[in-house]
This record gives sequence, C-alpha cells and structure tokens, in this order.
Amino acid sequence: MKCKILVKTVAFGFVLIASAMSVSAQKINEKELKVNVDKISTATQQLKNLEPVTFNYDTKKFNYLQLPTGGQYGFLVSNVLPEFPQMVTEVSKQYNAGKNDSKVVKYNEVQTENLIPVLVAAIKEQQAEIELLKKELNVLKAKAK
Repeated sequence: MKCKILVKTVAFGFVLIASAMSVSAQKINEKELKVNVDKISTATQQLKNLEPVTFNYDTKKFNYLQLPTGGQYGFLVSNVLPEFPQMVTEVSKQYNAGKNDSKVVKYNEVQTENLIPVLVAAIKEQQAEIELLKKELNVLKAKAK
C-alpha cells in the first residue's frame, strides 16, 4: 500500500491536508487456496439421516443474545453433528451484563449454508440413479415385447 500526504497552506493560517492512497490487490488462484479437495460422496445417505425442524428461539429468556424472532427453519445441532461435524461451529457472543460488566456466552450452531454443496451432490447421485433405473426399465420393456 502506498500513501502520499500533501500539505498546503491556505490564506488566513488554515492548513489543508489531503492524502492519496493506492492499494494493489493480489489475486490468488483457487487451486492454491483450497487444499485436500475431495468429491462429496454418500450425500444422499447422510441427508436421509437429518431431520429438518421448525423452531423459535427463546428470545425472552435469552433477550441479551439478540436472536431472530418468529419461526425458524433449520436443524438441531445434535442431529447434524454425527453426519456433518464440520457444519457445526461454536459461536461466541459478548453481551452487556450490567454497568461496566460484559460477559461472553458460547453455543453451537449449524452453518446451514454449508449444506448447499451436499444437496447438489445428493441431487446428482439421485439423478444418476434415476437414469440407471430408466435404462433398466427400457430393457425390461424391450424384453416384454
């Protein structure tokens, strides 16, 4: 990062300071950035073990956490953890516990956006199975004629 500072004196004793900054961006190749890349397998079976739920946060008891109100869609951590442990993260939130006092609370949360690649993998698995079943059905229809 380069930084230039220009100083000019203006009439009546005022000083005008202006600065110019230039920033250069570095582009990193994805293959360098992401390591240990593997295809997702058995996605359909893993997803079958998940139980989607609707729920409400107890915003009265935990009002200091500023949780969303109203109905939510998601998963219980206890259900996701055995299948996708990397999708469960510990969240820390700091809150005001009184005058000049703050506390930190920690809880586990499911990062549901990480399910998107698993869902795509499951759709692809199911599509491959559908196409195989179509071929088998066509073979059976041909034999029946």
